[in-house]
Amino acid sequence: MDRAINNIVGTNLKNIRQERNISLQEISNNCNVTKSFLSQVEKGKSMPSLSTLKSISEYLNITIGSLLGEERVKLNPVVKMKQRKKIEYSNGITMFLLTSPDPNKQMEPLLFELNPEANTGTRKYKHFGQEFVLVIRGILEITLNDQKYILKKGDSIYFNSFLPHSFKNIDKEVTEAIWVDTPPSF
Repeated sequence: MDRAINNIVGTNLKNIRQERNISLQEISNNCNVTKSFLSQVEKGKSMPSLSTLKSISEYLNITIGSLLGEERVKLNPVVKMKQRKKIEYSNGITMFLLTSPDPNKQMEPLLFELNPEANTGTRKYKHFGQEFVLVIRGILEITLNDQKYILKKGDSIYFNSFLPHSFKNIDKEVTEAIWVDTPPSF
């Protein structure tokens, strides 16, 4: 790798390490590299091997891309209503992402808006994970296996996503629900 990349990796490593108040010795002890080698990396004079980069990034709980400068932008934890990413489906369902992209998040909170009679279709689906739903407006019918559950404003449900499930708006108005999936999909 060229000198510019060495400088980027070194600068990013030093910044991340200092932000987290981690010493070179601590990284050295946990990543099987010498403290003096890490110092050379931070000064842009040496470049770790891919396996060492992986070891350092795993210890710091970041991606190798973070060390290479690909993810150095600090994400704003606030998502303003007008900034929500919107995904519209042809079946009358609109979904809004309620969080910023983050490769480390453990759950995916979403806002669903379902037009009258909007549904996921006749076929139930299943996948790995768990789901929590809170109806904030309207009436939502959720089917788990062959059991139907009717949820009105303020009602909630929690279930394992491996159960075959489907849902539909059975109100004459738009139904809105906060939906939290784990693991995240978006």
